[in-house]
Amino acid sequence: MQLARLAFLTLAAAALSFAADITGKWTGELTTQNGAMALTMNLKADGETLTGTVGTQMGEMPIKEGKVKGDELTWFTVFERDGNTMKIMNKAKVTGKEMKVTISVEGRDVTMEYTAKKAD
Repeated sequence: MQLARLAFLTLAAAALSFAADITGKWTGELTTQNGAMALTMNLKADGETLTGTVGTQMGEMPIKEGKVKGDELTWFTVFERDGNTMKIMNKAKVTGKEMKVTISVEGRDVTMEYTAKKAD
């Protein structure tokens, strides 16, 4: 029984330390048909909840419905401009201080990928 408790506490501590590793500033660059776009993400992980913002040269957008499942993150942002709205879905896999992000635009056949790195 003691061994089971120790294993549980070790796993819980590892999960908490991983969540803390996600929290912070991340930077990346997305290549689009209109050229490169710098991205800055300010993320905060609290258990399985992910909050924060994603900023580009077009402005800052809040993260909506952010989730953390181990080393995988999901969230969406809503981009609005000139009366048009785009819901941008994000899926990321974190490895250390790097995350590979795949984005797609709801209702469109558009998928792009970029790598973000944690800024120290």
